[in-house]
Amino acid sequence: MVGAATGLMLMGVPHVIVSFAGSERALGLRPRSALILLLLAVALIVVAVVVFYPGEVILRGLLIDLELNGPDHTRCSQLRDALTERLPKEVPGLSAYRVTLEYSHFSQLTEDTLDSGHFHFLLLSPQGTPWHMYKGESGLRLDSAKRLVREVILGRRIPVLGICGGHQFLAMAFGATVDFIDPALVGTFPERYPEEALSERGVIELQTLDDDPIFSGLVKHPGTFRVVESHYEEVKQIPQGFVNLAAGELSEVQIIRIPGKLTYGMAFHPERWWDGKGCNQTPVPAGKLLLANFLKMAAGNKD
Repeated sequence: MVGAATGLMLMGVPHVIVSFAGSERALGLRPRSALILLLLAVALIVVAVVVFYPGEVILRGLLIDLELNGPDHTRCSQLRDALTERLPKEVPGLSAYRVTLEYSHFSQLTEDTLDSGHFHFLLLSPQGTPWHMYKGESGLRLDSAKRLVREVILGRRIPVLGICGGHQFLAMAFGATVDFIDPALVGTFPERYPEEALSERGVIELQTLDDDPIFSGLVKHPGTFRVVESHYEEVKQIPQGFVNLAAGELSEVQIIRIPGKLTYGMAFHPERWWDGKGCNQTPVPAGKLLLANFLKMAAGNKD
């Protein structure tokens, strides 16, 4: 795709042709030689246009809302704003990106939606309800969503990113166990997350466990980086077929990935506190870089 700048540059080609025709007569070139030189000049102009004016990068994502109650299209506004508005404005390498996010509640997810080929990536949302509260029809629909997402990951090349609860959902879709961080609550079934329970909240330091492109420009392995956490439940073991890329002191499974696929789960909130506003502390920009790297990989996956 070429943009307006490309069009302006190509508009100059006729002038090149006219000038070159005059030069041909002045230099006494044969018509065939002149034509070859002219074509080479035009080719060089086109190459320069493509290299220096690549145009827009269009990325269409599907946000799958995993909250129990829904649908609610207004949910995850901070995450939506981070991907569609802030990243293209604040990360120089993404200035040409145009990211859109369509919405689907997990209960409305269908095979046709995921197999349409319309979307360039899937985003599995955070949620704030204990997983054991997804009962009856909701439980059946959650199981159906797990199956659909698992099948599209295994059967297609579409990038997938799970965030917080979406990270847990992704792990469960591949057979892992999710339960409370607090040992006293493991195996219990409260209707809400108890505020007094042991949890992983606030700014947490993580340790890399391996190299991965998701860390590009952020940290070299072995190294540490800080993220914003907010969860009472955790992934208890690495799902089969995945690797764990980062660990914390309290919760070990922090970033999971299927090797060879652009399928990631992050136990934290990479969309929060980039500039420190709202938390009254030092900014936490790591999430911005992690999300930017995911979008860059999703864009490369289109080629």
